[in-house]
Amino acid sequence: MEFDAEEVTAYLHQHIPVTRAMQIKVLPEAHESLRLSARLAPNLNHQETAFGGSIASLGILAGWTLIHLRLRDDKLRYKIVIQKSELEFLRPIEDDFEAECPIPNESVWEQFYAGLQRKGRARIELKASVTVNQQLAAVIKGTFVAKQLPLF
Repeated sequence: MEFDAEEVTAYLHQHIPVTRAMQIKVLPEAHESLRLSARLAPNLNHQETAFGGSIASLGILAGWTLIHLRLRDDKLRYKIVIQKSELEFLRPIEDDFEAECPIPNESVWEQFYAGLQRKGRARIELKASVTVNQQLAAVIKGTFVAKQLPLF
């Protein structure tokens, strides 16, 4: 999966404004995952640690962005939403943090894409890890739904 990290960051900031406020950046492409980073300062809670909602948002956005990038070259338009998420907090986050969502194997992706082609909608489960200073801080499991939109 090839992409320009700055271009995708600009897209997120334009289309999902909270990503700008959270200072989220898409990190340069990796072959096996999609990675996002967030600064601690705009995501602080009253305990001087990362706000739980910001941690959840970063993990969910990692999955959402992965799906967006996989579908963007298709000539069709899609609405991508999170249907269900489960979050486990493992440690407080006291520094800038990252989320990493592994790219599912091709058989999972092909099944998802086949559902989109056949029914116009499909679900996929993704799991993102949130780390701080390379230590696991949270795990977010999410079920995402993509729905084909009419062409204009």
